[in-house]
Amino acid sequence: MLTLAACEVTGGTPADATEPEAWMTINGARVALELAHTPAEQRVGLGGRDSLAWNRGMLFLYDEPSFPSFWMRGMRFDIDIVWLRGDRIVDISHGVQHVPGGNGPTVRPRELTDQVLEVPAGYAAAHGWRMGHQATLERH
Repeated sequence: MLTLAACEVTGGTPADATEPEAWMTINGARVALELAHTPAEQRVGLGGRDSLAWNRGMLFLYDEPSFPSFWMRGMRFDIDIVWLRGDRIVDISHGVQHVPGGNGPTVRPRELTDQVLEVPAGYAAAHGWRMGHQATLERH
């Protein structure tokens, strides 16, 4: 099983202060993305940041479908975690809570996934995202 600290404490530039590396559109909502390609980038994730703008997200990319584990280490805000396989949502973890000074909950998808999208808590529900919805990734 692949286990990642998706949100470890580090410094760095907030995701909403950088130019998007890509965009993802789901159910009419277009999200500006920062990409986490490498295991090192995936370990850091959104950890150590104070917030994430409403229309921004971080996308974790995997070479092979798996059941990755994410925990909220170093997170300072709550998020929705959207689990994708190919171009479809296969699961959504709504409102995953951060725990100040702690790791918070560990979450996993119910189905194999090869991409994981983190967005601000409430974003998925606000845009009506559901399992089976198509996700279109646009890279520069």
